[in-house]
Amino acid sequence: MTKIQIKKMAVSFALLSFAILVFGSVLTGSRMTTALIRGAEAALVFGLLAWSFGSIVMDKEKDSVGPVEEGEASKGIQLDETV
Repeated sequence: MTKIQIKKMAVSFALLSFAILVFGSVLTGSRMTTALIRGAEAALVFGLLAWSFGSIVMDKEKDSVGPVEEGEASKGIQLDETV
């Protein structure tokens, strides 16, 4: 995952949670201002959760790859091992 993909994922989670909470609150009888405040809170919470989770996953992916030495090619290293 790249940083741009993580940001897009966080924004999509935030917008989806905002829309669901606003429409659900209005349909169940709350006022529009209350629904908008609830939606903004949900967008903030779920957007930050998605962003932090994506950042943690990206950091773990970088650590699992490991460093590649300068004279060593990263592709096809194990292809000649036919034993």
